[in-house]
Amino acid sequence: MIVVNPAPLDTSYVPEKLFFRDDKIAAIQSSILNPSSSGISNNIIIHGASGTGKTSTVKFLMRDNKSIIYENALSFKNIKALLEHLLSRLGRPVSYRGLSFPDIFSILNSIISFRGNTVLVIDEGTSLLKSDTDGLYNLLRAPEIYGTSLSTILISMENPFSYMERKYGTIVELKFNKYSGTEIYKIISERAALSLENGTYNDSILKYISDISAPVGSARFAIELLQKAAYMAEYRLSGSIENDDVRSAVSLINPYITESKLSLLDKKELLVLLSICSLLGDKLSVDMHAVENQVKLTGESYGMTLNRPEIYRVIRKLESLDIISSSLQSRGNRSSVSKHISINDVPVSILSIKIRDIIARI
Repeated sequence: MIVVNPAPLDTSYVPEKLFFRDDKIAAIQSSILNPSSSGISNNIIIHGASGTGKTSTVKFLMRDNKSIIYENALSFKNIKALLEHLLSRLGRPVSYRGLSFPDIFSILNSIISFRGNTVLVIDEGTSLLKSDTDGLYNLLRAPEIYGTSLSTILISMENPFSYMERKYGTIVELKFNKYSGTEIYKIISERAALSLENGTYNDSILKYISDISAPVGSARFAIELLQKAAYMAEYRLSGSIENDDVRSAVSLINPYITESKLSLLDKKELLVLLSICSLLGDKLSVDMHAVENQVKLTGESYGMTLNRPEIYRVIRKLESLDIISSSLQSRGNRSSVSKHISINDVPVSILSIKIRDIIARI
């Protein structure tokens, strides 16, 4: 068994220590939570790309602050429906629909007078921010219009300030930036230590996952890769996670390489791709010199030859189709670098089988 504690690999898991978000925690604390505890209502919109820790940060703060109530906007068609559900959660079930905003906030005021100042979190709020301007106005201006001691934290993937109107009043903006590769490595290292059996993974696997995830800057993506790679290895009855398990995980999440892409390649192009696959079995990348040599060996078994310009032309095409990726790496001195090829989106063992099958049919 590789996964001994699945909880830390779940996207809903909130860790005991939230890495690299101390400044965001402090910003929410100072702009919303501290004023709310003193009877001052404020509003904040948190925005940033998927997997940047927006929801995790808020849920982290909820552990020690009972005034925060979390709702997901995807469950509601508008803000009024969300607020009616909020009343129900707070012990005032609404047996009918069609309450006016004055009615809703009148009931909410009576509840808050007993429970104290309340902070409402609305996650996945992008659609409501765009579609329900009337509801948004009543919610964000509730302290002024209805005398409601309610602060609101809205969470959105995109920046809504480009289309929001001034009528909503003063709103604090807090942007969550993407995680760096180094930060992602730290996060998944902790998750691996909490969830996986010792000796079933190594540092190079974690580095590989963080390198793949770095361009999108998403910790959620990296954690999902780790989770799926671990279960892939278990399915193979392996005692450890290997490179192809990570590639399998990527192909499940983002199935980029398909039969349709491979159908765009001629026999020589498939030969080069097959040669790359044969070199990447236990490696993360290979240099062009190794590729050239392998193309010669593989070509002999298929009765084909490719010269160097042809190989480089094929490499450029494979890159343009996002089948392979490349990077320049130092050869150990400042004046010399080599081009390294990698495949991250599909297991090379499976890709090799597909390629051989296609070549046999050509």
